[in-house]
Amino acid sequence: MKYILNFITASAICLLATSCSIFSPQNKKNVTPAKVVADNSEIFDNEAPNGPASAQPSAVPNESQVDGEWTLFAVKGKQIKGENRPVIILNTADHRLYGNNGCNVINGDFAVGKGSSLTISNTLSSMAFCHDAPYESVINEGLGKVRNYNVSRRGHEYYLEMTDANNRSLFTWRKHNMEFINGSWTVKEVDGNKWPDNNDAKMVIDIQEQSIHGNTGCNLLNGKLLIDPDKSYSIQFQDIATTRKMCEPEVMKREVAFLVALEKVEYARKGKNNTIIMTDKENKPILVLKRLELNQSN
Repeated sequence: MKYILNFITASAICLLATSCSIFSPQNKKNVTPAKVVADNSEIFDNEAPNGPASAQPSAVPNESQVDGEWTLFAVKGKQIKGENRPVIILNTADHRLYGNNGCNVINGDFAVGKGSSLTISNTLSSMAFCHDAPYESVINEGLGKVRNYNVSRRGHEYYLEMTDANNRSLFTWRKHNMEFINGSWTVKEVDGNKWPDNNDAKMVIDIQEQSIHGNTGCNLLNGKLLIDPDKSYSIQFQDIATTRKMCEPEVMKREVAFLVALEKVEYARKGKNNTIIMTDKENKPILVLKRLELNQSN
């Protein structure tokens, strides 16, 4: 979700309007920020792509796991539904919070202290009015009450639970962990058919911008991507558009097969040797992409 692009404008508005604060200012406590620790471990999951959300979590000891983008999963222990869900980004490099409460852009500070301590302060919000934003007020009121956190893992995803001073659950946020598909890729297989090594089909996937662009081997392509917050390994491509240049029949035949496969993609998982395997709703492999080196992606 493109909240960072709106952040500067929202911040400027909020600095001029004290009513932008979504909760009363609090005295800052001397809380030791979390140490940023690089996590290079790869996550492999043997459960089905749409595995049960009720799977028992296993503890994740590395508190730097709070870093990253989180989508709202539950409020006070009750799972939420819907497509337009609030999202926050916790940046442990500068201990800043960015996001969207379902209607307005929000930003603020956070600090992780000893044990499981977590506090959020200095939070500002833009002031748009939305007819359908059921969680806006809950988030605005609840962020200032956060005092502790817990990060757990269920299958492929991480879950961040925020609790109050009495250890009562306020919010549970979900991290999709699909960043492994970010980057530049070349097409290796479509519907089980291997493509020539010298084919010109390339695709760049940008999770943060929710976009794709590239070349079908004949025409330029652009599109959007969607990650379903209720499914593991979810990835879907939408609104795919191409230029309309004519090419050799064999090249155009591969192009059509590639575009049809993109429309069918529902899940993506890591393969071997820097590849990703994309599957349809029946979990049938329909695309195999291989990561391009920097000198190959130009």
